[in-house]
Amino acid sequence: ATAEYVTLGAKAKSTDAKAMPGDPLKCDMVCTVGGYASDMSRNFTFGSPSAEQAELHAIAERAFDDGLAALVPGATLTHVHRVATDSLARQGLRTYRRGHFGHGVGQSVFSEQWPFIAADSDVVIEAGMVLAFEIPLYIDGLASFNLEDQFLITPDGAVAMNRLPRRLERIG
Repeated sequence: ATAEYVTLGAKAKSTDAKAMPGDPLKCDMVCTVGGYASDMSRNFTFGSPSAEQAELHAIAERAFDDGLAALVPGATLTHVHRVATDSLARQGLRTYRRGHFGHGVGQSVFSEQWPFIAADSDVVIEAGMVLAFEIPLYIDGLASFNLEDQFLITPDGAVAMNRLPRRLERIG
């Protein structure tokens, strides 16, 4: 696995910065097996998270669960985008806008590839597709969090391709 993006701190810090108690850490990782790429992201805090960080991550978890439930054959990627956006709005992030909440994965050096889970995507989800679904929340001064997993779409819905928990993890 390779760390594609690592963000430390409530405001992104330089690469020589040292982690301080309460600092959030976002790790967006890729792994290539047999020429096929994967994509996932998890979040951590050094020490206990602040109440605001914990709530922001809980919002991301709930929006993730809502969007994941919409990743079913026959739905459009526009629908999944709308479900995630509506979930965030119901939780108080009414003005939050995101170009996409995920993407296809496959044989590319770039982890983000077509099709995108975007407001303007009329792509219909089909069994056999592999998609990365994510809820990125970047709040300057609080945290840069991103929950992301890769899923195989089956006739019954999305099946995660890893077993890592999606909760906010504490380091130290």
